[in-house]
Amino acid sequence: MSHEISRMFASAATANKAAAELREEGFGEVHVVSPPAASDVPLSAIAAQIAQGHVLLADARIYAKGVAAGGSLVTVHAPFGSGVLAETILGSHEPIASGMSTAPDAPMWDDAAPLSSIMYMPVLLNDADPVSKVIGLPAITSGNCSLSETIGLPLLTSSDMPDRGRLGFKYLLNNPTPLSSLLGLPVLKEFRPWY
Repeated sequence: MSHEISRMFASAATANKAAAELREEGFGEVHVVSPPAASDVPLSAIAAQIAQGHVLLADARIYAKGVAAGGSLVTVHAPFGSGVLAETILGSHEPIASGMSTAPDAPMWDDAAPLSSIMYMPVLLNDADPVSKVIGLPAITSGNCSLSETIGLPLLTSSDMPDRGRLGFKYLLNNPTPLSSLLGLPVLKEFRPWY
């Protein structure tokens, strides 16, 4: 997985220097879009060229305005863990405003969703009990309420059987082969090599 980072520069020469430094550091996916030679090139054509660097078309349309005004855009796809290095390299070449916010929309780190924070991905659900709402059952809110009671089934165990599991079997057994003993099946007692 990679993270797309795009920065606008005042000149094509500066953009090419930034791209060259990124390539020297091992970034393979670096895309540079400079202003077209002809002044009558439509914004949609510039946006299409930017989108070829795997930039969302909606973002490419915003960047295209800056390129049409004389800026040069550098886009790098930084592999997981190398985004800070790519941003540092691009920042050292004095990028200019691109019309696109470079600040993330959400906080950089969310303690409740660390994996989403690491991968720069939004949290898919912010609901503590989505399944309860879908199937129409209330959420279990206290220790005295159980799923069995909610749907009208008896409990498999009760508190007067502390040494037994949910199916009535003891937690600890002295029998090394409980399943074979229960089913009456023989157990291999010794191993004899065939050779």
